[in-house]
Amino acid sequence: MRLHLALALLAAGALLLLAQPAEGASADAETPLYLKRDGLGNTFKLNAKEPQENRLGWWSCSEELNQQGTFYPLSTWEQGLGGQVELGESYTFTIWVESTNVQEITIRSTLYLFVVDEGGNATRHNLSREEVSEEAEAFPPGTTLNGNYTVGPDSELSLDYGDYHIVPAFSTIGIELETSITWAPDTENRTVYIKADSPDFNSQIMVRMQPVFLNPEVFFSNDRTDEPGEDSLYIKASVVDALGVIDDSGSGSVADLDLGSFSLEIEGVSGGGNFNDSVRVRDQHPFAKYIEGRWQYQQDSGISSGTYQITISVTDMRGNIWEESVSYDLTVDEFAIELEHEDGGGGTYDLQLPRGGKVEYRVKVWNRGNTADSFEIEVDDGSLPSGWEATLLTPGEFDLPVDQYDYARVRIEAPDGAAGGSSATARLEVTSLNDGSVSERMDLRATVRTYGAAISGLDARIAIDPEALDIDGLYRFPVGVRNTGNDRDSYDVTAIIGRGDWTVRIEEGGQAVNTITVDRSKTKQLEIVLKPVNFENSMGDEVDFRFSAESVPPGDGSALFEAKLVVEIPIERVIDLMIVAVDLQVNGRPYAQLMPGDLQAGAPVQFQLVVKNLGGRGADPFSVKLYVAGRVEASYSVDMGLAGFGEALVLLEWSKPAAGLATLRITADPDLAIDDERNRADNSFSLSLDIAAAPSGNGDSSGDSDGFSIPGFGLAGALLSAAIVARRRR
Repeated sequence: MRLHLALALLAAGALLLLAQPAEGASADAETPLYLKRDGLGNTFKLNAKEPQENRLGWWSCSEELNQQGTFYPLSTWEQGLGGQVELGESYTFTIWVESTNVQEITIRSTLYLFVVDEGGNATRHNLSREEVSEEAEAFPPGTTLNGNYTVGPDSELSLDYGDYHIVPAFSTIGIELETSITWAPDTENRTVYIKADSPDFNSQIMVRMQPVFLNPEVFFSNDRTDEPGEDSLYIKASVVDALGVIDDSGSGSVADLDLGSFSLEIEGVSGGGNFNDSVRVRDQHPFAKYIEGRWQYQQDSGISSGTYQITISVTDMRGNIWEESVSYDLTVDEFAIELEHEDGGGGTYDLQLPRGGKVEYRVKVWNRGNTADSFEIEVDDGSLPSGWEATLLTPGEFDLPVDQYDYARVRIEAPDGAAGGSSATARLEVTSLNDGSVSERMDLRATVRTYGAAISGLDARIAIDPEALDIDGLYRFPVGVRNTGNDRDSYDVTAIIGRGDWTVRIEEGGQAVNTITVDRSKTKQLEIVLKPVNFENSMGDEVDFRFSAESVPPGDGSALFEAKLVVEIPIERVIDLMIVAVDLQVNGRPYAQLMPGDLQAGAPVQFQLVVKNLGGRGADPFSVKLYVAGRVEASYSVDMGLAGFGEALVLLEWSKPAAGLATLRITADPDLAIDDERNRADNSFSLSLDIAAAPSGNGDSSGDSDGFSIPGFGLAGALLSAAIVARRRR
């Protein structure tokens, strides 16, 4: 519903006195006031109404014979001022006289004000006192002033208004006439009369002043109705004419103004604004008229809220156009719409939906105008691909108060065959029913979901330190599930281990879970809770582990991660000896570079090698021994033991090798001096050496042999081989 607003306001801003008539009506405007015959005692009326019929008034001047230099009172004429008056700089007068046998007449004119103060006391202030004479012609001799003639100054007389440049309302302006007459010698037949109040004898004074003002209290009512195009601004102003009272009957009508000239105009609006003949004039009181009219601003083009200047004008009976301008802050119906997503924001509204599924859009339709409005709601589905549908779920029209909203609900459905990631757009259109040019649109885009998942935080080999188990024998490690699809998704999560006596579960925030929900492009952190048992005799053995995340139907995203679980003591806390085979030197030459004939029977063979501790714990003293055919041929003692991650240089000598192919074995800690070594498999190193026969005459080759030889085995092509069994656990 539209709001009805009627504001009765005083005009905002200062009133501007324009008073720019056709020829410049202002305080300098000539304002005639006519002497009337109506009065009481010796005081008569003075008003602005020009005599229209012969109501001639006669005032007899003193007939004293010797008046030279003496002025005798005649009468006073007064006009009450019903409003303020701004005085100009001067005035003049024209007095009709009829006389017989007058040689010279002098009229003394006093223009005055009576100003009443707040206490009701009247103070007289004389504006001007001047003497004007009319004398008979000197020739021919004996000429006198006979018949009708006028007396007045040759030029305008200045005004001394003092404090009363602006004369307050309810003051009185008047003129007092006195006469001094010089008679012709024939004093028997002498008469002098002042004549007035007749079209032929219209005695008057003419004062330069502005008697017309606009009352500053202008009434406005901005009437905004329920009917489109019928809003209007009602204007009522009071035009005060200080000279308004006075006609011959004393009925009190405003006789000084042309009642048909009253007008209202809106500045800057074509034609002055559309008032549809509504401007009317009616009585307010004897000195004032109401002018009222109704501006049908919705029938003018280009009208918006803002400050407008209204010009009020009237023409007086002398053709002066009096204008005043007032300002008004007009509020017009302004229609505006805002469309907003349900959770805030504007622009294209993006939502996801599954294949063959549907999604509902809830759009806030806001009335952002300054009045209640009705709205038409439509959905344009012309751009949807084949098989897609858009449906408006709410009524097609809304009525909304100012700054209120309601939801427009639209459903979009995708066909079963819609490809993941494909999208379609429908358009919501909202139009004001009061102003069809005000419309807003919002694109509603539906995108078919794509599903995906990724697993993070796991290593291919997961080492479990027995000391890391909690008091309940549980081992915990994190895993992340990332949503790589284009919308929020839910996943079934599963953890499987390859040992039936171990147990496993998945927790989120300390609670066991089988299904999780992850926002688009976000990662949900979970925890694997494992209970390994019976692992003391299988330390280092690998156990299969499998973790998976699969989208809840209809989603098809999935991720799988496989790893090996190994229960083992960390390398920092173990001893692990190892013979470094690649560092072996025989008789000062790298073992791999030995040539046939380099080694001869009876000649000592020296071995140099490195033993390392691959663990972080220091080893106690131990020995390294050389075995030939199972017999110990040499031994080296590492008396100081071996620091964690340290190494030792070992020297061994086979003193009497026999000719032939011999198999040797070098072993670190064969006596098991270190009882808790992690892995002994790489403590031994085996090699084969081909010992050549000693040259004739050199040594005894028939003695007992320390090794064994293969008869008939030639030196050429002798096989050198080495084997390291180096199965290490990590």
